[in-house]
Amino acid sequence: MRGLLMVLSVLSLPPCLLAAQGAAPSSAIEAGLLSVLGLGRRPRPLSRRPHIPAAMLELYKRQTGQDLDTTTLPLPGRLTRSANTVRAFTHTESAIDSRFPRNDRFRLHFNVSSVPEEERFTAAELRLSALPVERRDSSTHAQRVLVHDIVRQGVKGESKPILRLVDSKVVDSTESITLDILPASRRWREEPEHNHGLLVVVQTVDSQTSAGNRSHVRLRRSLVEEEKDWLERQPVLFLYSDDGKQKESSLEEMLTRRKRASSMSMGRKHKRKDGRDNCRRHPLYVDFADVGWNDWIVAPPGYDAYYCQGDCPFPMADHLNSTNHAIVQTLVNSVNPSAVPKACCVPTALSSISMLYLDEENKVVLKNYQDMAVLGCGCR
Repeated sequence: MRGLLMVLSVLSLPPCLLAAQGAAPSSAIEAGLLSVLGLGRRPRPLSRRPHIPAAMLELYKRQTGQDLDTTTLPLPGRLTRSANTVRAFTHTESAIDSRFPRNDRFRLHFNVSSVPEEERFTAAELRLSALPVERRDSSTHAQRVLVHDIVRQGVKGESKPILRLVDSKVVDSTESITLDILPASRRWREEPEHNHGLLVVVQTVDSQTSAGNRSHVRLRRSLVEEEKDWLERQPVLFLYSDDGKQKESSLEEMLTRRKRASSMSMGRKHKRKDGRDNCRRHPLYVDFADVGWNDWIVAPPGYDAYYCQGDCPFPMADHLNSTNHAIVQTLVNSVNPSAVPKACCVPTALSSISMLYLDEENKVVLKNYQDMAVLGCGCR
């Protein structure tokens, strides 16, 4: 648990202040870090090898490869606004499924009640897959996919269901399909008791009639399909949200952080004549396997958190990123050490990291966390 204590020190207090706090029980430390990650309890995966949607893995790779530090999830060509969290939901099977025997018309139900109330939905995408169609000619097999929010269920022999069309798209049978269902997901948040799911209908474009069993857009699992194949092709809801905890940095702040980090790593003279180290950044790698969290944290296996430690001497050099207050405090300390302590070596520039994990409900989550890794240190 020592590694976890070091993580907590990076996330909360600088070492010069942490020493005076005393050690906390390991259970309190774990609870504290889970709270930082926005989790109420430690996730317990149902499977040793949970299935992670390929699109989620691709989004994680795209996010971790960004040049600028940001907690906003990138989605080229689509607007996710300030989202820093994305969750994957799959269809909740029930007896209602038997009412839709055809392959071109199916009800999909996603239970989004596990999303914390403080999170704001910014985007919702229904992702469908399609199988290639073998044709003798060179023509394409275009289909129209319509997705309706089931506002009210129908009663057989009495009333028809009330449907609200939320998105439609014409696609080729070899394409993957992405449909915008944000209005429906927001209604489910406001009226959870009226979440009756989505009705997805696949039509042929030329005749505007049902595609019947010729449909190759995957809405349900076939009787002969292997489970591993269906896991890759099943419909998935990607729900993007903003937890309100992240403060987006301005371009000036991001460039300043990079400049400070660069100045701290340019081989400055850290050793003083008396043998003590000046304030600087030190290596600290957090390995999630060491604390037994690798069963629910999918990626990364760990990350370079770094920490700040060292002396804040007088007079202070420019590369120590000192504030005017820290300079004055150190000046007073040099005259009368008993009156005030020296300035403390603390992080002055921090960056975010992306984590892919399973939450308490065993939902796949990609979340960006702010201020998790030290870029630069200074005297404050």
